[in-house]
Amino acid sequence: MSGPAPGAAALLALQVLVTAVPLALLPFLGLTVARMSASPAIWTALALAAPAVTTLALTPVWTRLAHRASLGSLLLWTGAVSGLSCAMIAVAEHPALLVLARLMQGAAGGGVVLALAFRATGRTSGAGFTRMQQASAAGCLVGPVLGGFAFQSDHFGALMLLGGGLTVLAALLAAPALRAVPPEPAAAEGAGRMRGGPLLFAGMCGSAGAFAFVAYFPAWATAHDPALYTPGLIGGLHSLSWLAALLILPAWGRGIDAVAPVPALALALVGAGLAFAAIPLGPGLSAIVALRLAQGGLYAGQAPALFAAMDTAGPGRVAGIARARASLTVGQLVGPLAGGLVLAPFGPGGALWAAAGLSIAGAVGLLAAHTRPIPSARSRAR
Repeated sequence: MSGPAPGAAALLALQVLVTAVPLALLPFLGLTVARMSASPAIWTALALAAPAVTTLALTPVWTRLAHRASLGSLLLWTGAVSGLSCAMIAVAEHPALLVLARLMQGAAGGGVVLALAFRATGRTSGAGFTRMQQASAAGCLVGPVLGGFAFQSDHFGALMLLGGGLTVLAALLAAPALRAVPPEPAAAEGAGRMRGGPLLFAGMCGSAGAFAFVAYFPAWATAHDPALYTPGLIGGLHSLSWLAALLILPAWGRGIDAVAPVPALALALVGAGLAFAAIPLGPGLSAIVALRLAQGGLYAGQAPALFAAMDTAGPGRVAGIARARASLTVGQLVGPLAGGLVLAPFGPGGALWAAAGLSIAGAVGLLAAHTRPIPSARSRAR
Protein backbone atom coordinates (compact mmCIF):
# COMPACT_ATOMS: atom_id res chain seq x y z
CA MET A 1 0.00 0.00 0.00
CA SER A 2 1.45 3.34 -0.96
CA GLY A 3 1.19 6.50 1.10
CA PRO A 4 2.18 7.21 4.69
CA ALA A 5 1.99 4.24 7.02
CA PRO A 6 -0.31 5.95 9.58
CA GLY A 7 -2.77 6.85 6.82
CA ALA A 8 -2.71 3.30 5.46
CA ALA A 9 -3.30 1.84 8.91
CA ALA A 10 -6.12 4.31 9.56
CA LEU A 11 -7.79 3.35 6.27
CA LEU A 12 -7.67 -0.31 7.26
CA ALA A 13 -9.05 0.54 10.69
CA LEU A 14 -11.86 2.57 9.13
CA GLN A 15 -12.89 -0.36 6.95
CA VAL A 16 -12.85 -2.70 9.95
CA LEU A 17 -14.98 -0.27 11.95
CA VAL A 18 -17.63 0.49 9.32
CA THR A 19 -18.04 -3.28 8.94
CA ALA A 20 -17.84 -4.35 12.58
CA VAL A 21 -20.02 -1.72 14.24
CA PRO A 22 -23.17 -2.35 12.14
CA LEU A 23 -22.64 -6.09 12.51
CA ALA A 24 -22.43 -5.69 16.28
CA LEU A 25 -26.06 -4.57 16.12
CA LEU A 26 -27.42 -6.86 13.42
CA PRO A 27 -27.85 -10.14 15.39
CA PHE A 28 -29.63 -8.22 18.15
CA LEU A 29 -31.62 -5.80 16.02
CA GLY A 30 -34.92 -7.60 16.61
CA LEU A 31 -34.33 -7.73 20.36
CA THR A 32 -33.41 -4.04 20.39
CA VAL A 33 -36.56 -3.06 18.52
CA ALA A 34 -38.70 -5.27 20.79
CA ARG A 35 -37.57 -3.18 23.76
CA MET A 36 -38.78 -0.02 22.03
CA SER A 37 -42.05 -0.95 20.34
CA ALA A 38 -45.16 -3.09 20.66
CA SER A 39 -44.94 -3.79 16.90
CA PRO A 40 -41.37 -5.07 16.56
CA ALA A 41 -41.85 -7.07 13.36
CA ILE A 42 -42.65 -4.06 11.17
CA TRP A 43 -39.97 -1.83 12.64
CA THR A 44 -37.37 -4.60 12.49
CA ALA A 45 -38.08 -5.15 8.80
CA LEU A 46 -37.77 -1.42 8.14
CA ALA A 47 -34.51 -1.20 10.07
CA LEU A 48 -33.07 -4.23 8.27
CA ALA A 49 -33.87 -2.81 4.82
CA ALA A 50 -32.91 0.80 5.54
CA PRO A 51 -29.18 0.74 4.64
CA ALA A 52 -29.89 -1.05 1.37
CA VAL A 53 -32.50 1.57 0.44
CA THR A 54 -30.12 4.51 0.75
CA THR A 55 -27.19 2.58 -0.71
CA LEU A 56 -29.14 1.83 -3.88
CA ALA A 57 -30.82 5.24 -4.08
CA LEU A 58 -27.51 7.11 -3.83
CA THR A 59 -25.50 4.93 -6.24
CA PRO A 60 -25.68 7.52 -9.07
CA VAL A 61 -24.84 10.34 -6.66
CA TRP A 62 -21.40 8.94 -5.82
CA THR A 63 -20.46 8.93 -9.50
CA ARG A 64 -21.14 12.69 -9.70
CA LEU A 65 -19.55 13.55 -6.36
CA ALA A 66 -16.34 11.69 -7.14
CA HIS A 67 -15.87 13.92 -10.20
CA ARG A 68 -16.18 17.09 -8.09
CA ALA A 69 -14.70 16.35 -4.66
CA SER A 70 -11.39 14.91 -3.56
CA LEU A 71 -11.25 11.38 -2.23
CA GLY A 72 -10.09 12.71 1.14
CA SER A 73 -13.21 14.89 1.42
CA LEU A 74 -15.46 11.97 0.56
CA LEU A 75 -13.71 9.84 3.17
CA LEU A 76 -14.39 12.49 5.82
CA TRP A 77 -18.07 12.42 4.85
CA THR A 78 -18.14 8.64 5.22
CA GLY A 79 -16.51 8.78 8.65
CA ALA A 80 -18.68 11.63 9.94
CA VAL A 81 -22.01 10.17 8.78
CA SER A 82 -21.08 6.68 9.96
CA GLY A 83 -20.10 8.07 13.36
CA LEU A 84 -23.34 10.05 13.61
CA SER A 85 -25.32 6.92 12.72
CA CYS A 86 -23.63 5.04 15.58
CA ALA A 87 -24.41 7.86 18.02
CA MET A 88 -28.08 7.86 16.98
CA ILE A 89 -28.28 4.11 17.54
CA ALA A 90 -26.71 4.55 20.98
CA VAL A 91 -29.33 7.05 22.16
CA ALA A 92 -32.36 5.70 20.24
CA GLU A 93 -35.43 5.11 22.40
CA HIS A 94 -37.92 4.83 19.52
CA PRO A 95 -37.54 2.53 16.51
CA ALA A 96 -38.09 5.45 14.12
CA LEU A 97 -34.74 6.92 15.22
CA LEU A 98 -33.14 3.51 14.79
CA VAL A 99 -34.47 3.31 11.22
CA LEU A 100 -33.18 6.82 10.50
CA ALA A 101 -29.77 5.86 11.84
CA ARG A 102 -29.70 2.82 9.57
CA LEU A 103 -30.72 4.98 6.60
CA MET A 104 -27.75 7.23 7.37
CA GLN A 105 -25.51 4.17 7.48
CA GLY A 106 -26.29 3.56 3.81
CA ALA A 107 -26.00 7.28 3.00
CA ALA A 108 -22.44 7.31 4.36
CA GLY A 109 -21.36 5.60 1.14
CA GLY A 110 -18.63 3.55 2.77
CA GLY A 111 -18.97 0.72 0.28
CA VAL A 112 -18.13 3.00 -2.65
CA VAL A 113 -15.82 5.56 -1.06
CA LEU A 114 -13.63 3.02 0.72
CA ALA A 115 -13.37 0.89 -2.42
CA LEU A 116 -12.10 3.95 -4.31
CA ALA A 117 -9.67 4.70 -1.47
CA PHE A 118 -8.22 1.19 -1.41
CA ARG A 119 -7.99 1.17 -5.21
CA ALA A 120 -6.16 4.50 -5.20
CA THR A 121 -3.66 3.44 -2.54
CA GLY A 122 -3.07 -0.15 -3.64
CA ARG A 123 -0.16 -1.18 -5.83
CA THR A 124 -2.65 -2.87 -8.14
CA SER A 125 -6.42 -3.20 -8.20
CA GLY A 126 -6.19 -6.79 -6.96
CA ALA A 127 -3.96 -5.82 -4.04
CA GLY A 128 -6.09 -2.83 -3.10
CA PHE A 129 -9.45 -4.59 -3.22
CA THR A 130 -8.23 -7.68 -1.39
CA ARG A 131 -6.82 -5.53 1.44
CA MET A 132 -10.24 -3.92 1.68
CA GLN A 133 -11.89 -7.34 1.81
CA GLN A 134 -9.42 -8.51 4.46
CA ALA A 135 -10.40 -5.58 6.66
CA SER A 136 -14.07 -6.33 6.00
CA ALA A 137 -13.53 -9.97 6.97
CA ALA A 138 -11.89 -8.87 10.21
CA GLY A 139 -14.89 -6.66 10.93
CA CYS A 140 -17.28 -9.52 10.21
CA LEU A 141 -15.29 -11.71 12.58
CA VAL A 142 -15.19 -9.37 15.58
CA GLY A 143 -18.39 -7.31 15.19
CA PRO A 144 -20.98 -9.89 16.29
CA VAL A 145 -18.73 -11.08 19.13
CA LEU A 146 -18.32 -7.56 20.54
CA GLY A 147 -22.02 -6.92 20.06
CA GLY A 148 -22.91 -10.08 21.96
CA PHE A 149 -20.75 -9.18 24.95
CA ALA A 150 -22.03 -5.58 24.98
CA PHE A 151 -25.67 -6.59 24.65
CA GLN A 152 -25.38 -9.21 27.38
CA SER A 153 -23.70 -6.78 29.79
CA ASP A 154 -26.13 -3.97 28.92
CA HIS A 155 -23.37 -1.73 27.54
CA PHE A 156 -24.51 -1.70 23.93
CA GLY A 157 -25.00 2.08 23.82
CA ALA A 158 -21.46 2.59 25.06
CA LEU A 159 -20.14 0.25 22.36
CA MET A 160 -21.97 2.23 19.68
CA LEU A 161 -20.61 5.53 20.99
CA LEU A 162 -17.08 4.13 21.15
CA GLY A 163 -17.38 2.65 17.66
CA GLY A 164 -18.72 5.91 16.26
CA GLY A 165 -15.95 7.94 17.84
CA LEU A 166 -13.25 5.61 16.58
CA THR A 167 -14.80 5.69 13.10
CA VAL A 168 -14.60 9.49 12.97
CA LEU A 169 -11.02 9.40 14.30
CA ALA A 170 -9.94 6.83 11.70
CA ALA A 171 -11.43 8.93 8.90
CA LEU A 172 -9.63 12.04 10.17
CA LEU A 173 -6.32 10.15 10.19
CA ALA A 174 -6.82 8.49 6.80
CA ALA A 175 -8.12 11.49 4.85
CA PRO A 176 -4.93 13.62 4.62
CA ALA A 177 -3.08 10.92 2.67
CA LEU A 178 -5.89 10.92 0.10
CA ARG A 179 -6.32 14.66 -0.39
CA ALA A 180 -3.69 14.62 -3.13
CA VAL A 181 -5.69 12.06 -5.12
CA PRO A 182 -7.47 14.10 -7.82
CA PRO A 183 -11.18 13.72 -8.52
CA GLU A 184 -11.99 10.90 -10.89
CA PRO A 185 -12.22 11.95 -14.55
CA ALA A 186 -15.64 11.76 -16.16
CA ALA A 187 -16.16 8.71 -18.39
CA ALA A 188 -17.13 8.83 -22.01
CA GLU A 189 -20.88 8.51 -22.38
CA GLY A 190 -21.98 4.93 -22.93
CA ALA A 191 -18.54 3.45 -22.34
CA GLY A 192 -18.51 -0.08 -20.99
CA ARG A 193 -22.25 -0.51 -20.61
CA MET A 194 -22.49 -3.81 -22.41
CA ARG A 195 -19.55 -5.49 -20.73
CA GLY A 196 -20.61 -4.57 -17.21
CA GLY A 197 -24.03 -6.26 -17.25
CA PRO A 198 -22.92 -9.90 -16.92
CA LEU A 199 -20.47 -8.92 -14.19
CA LEU A 200 -23.14 -7.16 -12.17
CA PHE A 201 -25.44 -10.16 -12.56
CA ALA A 202 -22.64 -12.44 -11.38
CA GLY A 203 -21.91 -10.23 -8.38
CA MET A 204 -25.57 -10.10 -7.42
CA CYS A 205 -25.93 -13.89 -7.69
CA GLY A 206 -22.79 -14.54 -5.67
CA SER A 207 -23.94 -12.21 -2.91
CA ALA A 208 -27.45 -13.68 -3.02
CA GLY A 209 -26.14 -17.22 -2.73
CA ALA A 210 -23.92 -16.37 0.24
CA PHE A 211 -26.64 -14.51 2.12
CA ALA A 212 -29.20 -17.22 1.43
CA PHE A 213 -26.77 -19.80 2.79
CA VAL A 214 -26.01 -17.78 5.94
CA ALA A 215 -29.72 -17.18 6.53
CA TYR A 216 -30.78 -20.84 6.27
CA PHE A 217 -27.75 -22.88 7.34
CA PRO A 218 -28.78 -22.65 11.04
CA ALA A 219 -32.23 -24.02 10.18
CA TRP A 220 -30.70 -26.91 8.23
CA ALA A 221 -28.16 -27.67 10.96
CA THR A 222 -30.67 -27.76 13.80
CA ALA A 223 -33.08 -29.88 11.73
CA HIS A 224 -30.26 -32.24 10.73
CA ASP A 225 -28.82 -32.84 14.22
CA PRO A 226 -30.16 -30.54 16.96
CA ALA A 227 -28.06 -32.18 19.67
CA LEU A 228 -24.81 -31.57 17.76
CA TYR A 229 -25.45 -28.22 16.14
CA THR A 230 -25.85 -25.94 19.13
CA PRO A 231 -25.98 -22.14 18.62
CA GLY A 232 -22.38 -21.96 19.81
CA LEU A 233 -21.20 -24.46 17.21
CA ILE A 234 -23.17 -22.76 14.43
CA GLY A 235 -21.64 -19.42 15.39
CA GLY A 236 -18.20 -20.98 15.54
CA LEU A 237 -18.57 -22.43 12.05
CA HIS A 238 -19.59 -19.00 10.77
CA SER A 239 -16.50 -17.46 12.37
CA LEU A 240 -14.32 -20.14 10.81
CA SER A 241 -15.53 -19.07 7.36
CA TRP A 242 -14.45 -15.48 7.97
CA LEU A 243 -11.13 -16.62 9.41
CA ALA A 244 -10.48 -18.60 6.23
CA ALA A 245 -11.38 -15.52 4.18
CA LEU A 246 -8.97 -13.38 6.17
CA LEU A 247 -6.10 -15.81 5.60
CA ILE A 248 -6.68 -16.63 1.92
CA LEU A 249 -7.33 -13.12 0.59
CA PRO A 250 -3.67 -12.25 -0.18
CA ALA A 251 -3.58 -15.25 -2.52
CA TRP A 252 -6.76 -14.02 -4.21
CA GLY A 253 -5.12 -10.63 -4.75
CA ARG A 254 -2.13 -12.20 -6.48
CA GLY A 255 -4.40 -14.39 -8.59
CA ILE A 256 -6.62 -11.50 -9.68
CA ASP A 257 -3.58 -9.51 -10.83
CA ALA A 258 -1.75 -12.44 -12.41
CA VAL A 259 -4.63 -14.04 -14.32
CA ALA A 260 -7.57 -11.66 -14.69
CA PRO A 261 -10.52 -10.73 -12.49
CA VAL A 262 -13.22 -12.46 -14.54
CA PRO A 263 -11.76 -16.00 -14.37
CA ALA A 264 -11.07 -15.43 -10.68
CA LEU A 265 -14.69 -14.39 -10.14
CA ALA A 266 -15.97 -17.42 -12.05
CA LEU A 267 -13.77 -19.76 -9.98
CA ALA A 268 -14.98 -18.20 -6.73
CA LEU A 269 -18.64 -18.48 -7.78
CA VAL A 270 -18.45 -22.09 -8.94
CA GLY A 271 -16.37 -23.19 -5.95
CA ALA A 272 -18.66 -21.54 -3.42
CA GLY A 273 -21.75 -22.94 -5.17
CA LEU A 274 -20.40 -26.49 -5.06
CA ALA A 275 -19.48 -26.10 -1.39
CA PHE A 276 -23.01 -24.86 -0.63
CA ALA A 277 -24.50 -27.77 -2.56
CA ALA A 278 -22.50 -30.36 -0.61
CA ILE A 279 -23.91 -29.35 2.77
CA PRO A 280 -27.47 -30.77 2.33
CA LEU A 281 -25.94 -34.15 1.43
CA GLY A 282 -25.44 -34.59 5.17
CA PRO A 283 -21.69 -35.15 5.63
CA GLY A 284 -20.16 -35.52 9.07
CA LEU A 285 -18.99 -32.66 11.23
CA SER A 286 -15.38 -32.82 10.02
CA ALA A 287 -16.58 -32.50 6.43
CA ILE A 288 -18.88 -29.64 7.40
CA VAL A 289 -15.93 -27.83 8.97
CA ALA A 290 -13.88 -28.35 5.81
CA LEU A 291 -16.75 -27.14 3.63
CA ARG A 292 -17.30 -24.02 5.74
CA LEU A 293 -13.59 -23.23 5.50
CA ALA A 294 -13.76 -23.72 1.72
CA GLN A 295 -16.87 -21.54 1.48
CA GLY A 296 -15.17 -18.73 3.36
CA GLY A 297 -12.03 -18.92 1.26
CA LEU A 298 -13.90 -19.08 -2.03
CA TYR A 299 -16.49 -16.42 -1.25
CA ALA A 300 -13.69 -14.09 -0.15
CA GLY A 301 -12.48 -13.75 -3.73
CA GLN A 302 -15.81 -12.68 -5.19
CA ALA A 303 -15.99 -9.03 -4.14
CA PRO A 304 -12.34 -8.15 -4.96
CA ALA A 305 -12.62 -9.86 -8.35
CA LEU A 306 -15.90 -8.09 -9.09
CA PHE A 307 -14.51 -4.68 -8.15
CA ALA A 308 -11.34 -5.26 -10.19
CA ALA A 309 -13.39 -6.39 -13.20
CA MET A 310 -15.77 -3.44 -13.01
CA ASP A 311 -12.78 -1.14 -12.56
CA THR A 312 -11.90 -1.96 -16.15
CA ALA A 313 -15.34 -2.70 -17.60
CA GLY A 314 -17.63 -0.04 -16.19
CA PRO A 315 -18.31 3.38 -17.68
CA GLY A 316 -15.56 4.96 -15.61
CA ARG A 317 -13.97 3.71 -12.42
CA VAL A 318 -16.41 5.35 -10.01
CA ALA A 319 -19.51 4.23 -11.89
CA GLY A 320 -18.14 0.69 -12.19
CA ILE A 321 -17.33 0.41 -8.48
CA ALA A 322 -20.62 2.05 -7.44
CA ARG A 323 -22.62 -0.36 -9.60
CA ALA A 324 -20.62 -3.30 -8.29
CA ARG A 325 -21.44 -2.29 -4.72
CA ALA A 326 -25.11 -1.87 -5.65
CA SER A 327 -25.21 -5.35 -7.20
CA LEU A 328 -23.84 -6.87 -3.98
CA THR A 329 -26.47 -4.98 -1.99
CA VAL A 330 -29.27 -6.24 -4.23
CA GLY A 331 -27.95 -9.77 -3.75
CA GLN A 332 -28.18 -9.39 0.02
CA LEU A 333 -31.90 -8.75 -0.40
CA VAL A 334 -32.58 -11.31 -3.13
CA GLY A 335 -30.79 -14.25 -1.50
CA PRO A 336 -32.82 -14.66 1.70
CA LEU A 337 -36.01 -14.01 -0.28
CA ALA A 338 -35.17 -16.72 -2.82
CA GLY A 339 -34.26 -19.16 -0.05
CA GLY A 340 -37.48 -18.38 1.77
CA LEU A 341 -39.56 -19.15 -1.31
CA VAL A 342 -38.26 -22.73 -1.45
CA LEU A 343 -38.10 -23.24 2.33
CA ALA A 344 -41.75 -24.25 2.75
CA PRO A 345 -41.97 -26.81 -0.11
CA PHE A 346 -38.44 -28.23 0.16
CA GLY A 347 -37.29 -27.53 3.70
CA PRO A 348 -33.96 -26.06 4.86
CA GLY A 349 -32.01 -28.32 2.51
CA GLY A 350 -33.90 -26.84 -0.42
CA ALA A 351 -32.95 -23.34 0.72
CA LEU A 352 -29.27 -24.35 0.70
CA TRP A 353 -29.69 -25.82 -2.78
CA ALA A 354 -31.17 -22.48 -3.83
CA ALA A 355 -28.07 -20.76 -2.44
CA ALA A 356 -25.88 -23.08 -4.49
CA GLY A 357 -27.97 -22.50 -7.59
CA LEU A 358 -27.71 -18.72 -7.26
CA SER A 359 -23.93 -18.83 -6.98
CA ILE A 360 -23.52 -21.13 -9.98
CA ALA A 361 -26.03 -19.06 -11.98
CA GLY A 362 -23.69 -16.11 -11.51
CA ALA A 363 -20.84 -18.09 -13.06
CA VAL A 364 -23.05 -19.15 -15.95
CA GLY A 365 -23.98 -15.50 -16.47
CA LEU A 366 -20.31 -14.67 -16.98
CA LEU A 367 -20.42 -16.69 -20.19
CA ALA A 368 -22.18 -13.67 -21.68
CA ALA A 369 -18.99 -11.69 -21.14
CA HIS A 370 -16.77 -14.32 -22.74
CA THR A 371 -17.11 -12.92 -26.23
CA ARG A 372 -15.92 -9.52 -25.00
CA PRO A 373 -13.06 -10.42 -22.63
CA ILE A 374 -12.21 -7.91 -19.95
CA PRO A 375 -8.52 -7.07 -19.69
CA SER A 376 -6.49 -7.81 -16.59
CA ALA A 377 -5.89 -5.06 -14.08
CA ARG A 378 -2.34 -4.55 -15.38
CA SER A 379 -3.54 -3.60 -18.83
CA ARG A 380 -5.27 -0.44 -17.67
CA ALA A 381 -3.41 2.55 -16.30
CA ARG A 382 -4.51 3.67 -12.88
